[in-house]
Amino acid sequence: MDRCKLEKNGSNFNDWDAQLRLAAEGDDKLQYLTAAPPATLNARSSTAARETYETYQKQSAAVKNIMIFSMESDLERSAIKLSTAYEIYARLVIMFSQAPRIIHYEAASQFFSLNIKEGQKVSPHVLKMIKHVETLKLQGVEIPEQLVIDRVLHSLSRIKGYVQFRVNYNMQNLKTDLHELHKVLVQAERDMRLNASTSKDVLNINAKSKGKFKKSANKGKKPTPYKVKGKAIENSSPKPKKGATSDDKCHYCNGMGH
Repeated sequence: MDRCKLEKNGSNFNDWDAQLRLAAEGDDKLQYLTAAPPATLNARSSTAARETYETYQKQSAAVKNIMIFSMESDLERSAIKLSTAYEIYARLVIMFSQAPRIIHYEAASQFFSLNIKEGQKVSPHVLKMIKHVETLKLQGVEIPEQLVIDRVLHSLSRIKGYVQFRVNYNMQNLKTDLHELHKVLVQAERDMRLNASTSKDVLNINAKSKGKFKKSANKGKKPTPYKVKGKAIENSSPKPKKGATSDDKCHYCNGMGH
């Protein structure tokens, strides 16, 4: 939370809110942000009610301190005046957040329409889709994991190599979660780039070899005679030397007898 301080204009509220919720949920304290505090104690309150109230106040104060610590000074001063983490959070949501329906719509729209672009790396693309899934989860929308994986694989269909990856994935009936799929796709991307680089090198070698063979094919041809005043005169170039024997080594491939 120290690395994601809430700015006074609330421009980074969505990111700050996501970090706060993840931190609170991981420490089993999300209820102190979203659930209203218990009723105030009175003379007739039971022992159990008093224990519940005291526990709530103690845990809420811990969450409140974390929230205040992760705000810029102008927001800190106004937050300190409020008694519970729930009150602070409710105030900030009213001030800065988008309506939950808008957040839900934008995350769902991006998740179901996003497709990888030519030349784009697969890791940032998949991480962006995971972010949309997590945003929907925070809004109470749980997409079945298999549907998420199918959508991620479909979003890669514009790249030929990933189409074959999807076929192999489905044919082998692989079972991975979303983060494991991300890891496998990153490795597949490396393999595809390595194969493309190797194919390019082979083509270059073949092109060079073809040129050498073509050039060597012209060697050993008889010089073309030319005529002066009706007489054929042989070119004065030296006669070609005797050809190689079966015991000679080839200068090109080092084989014998070529």
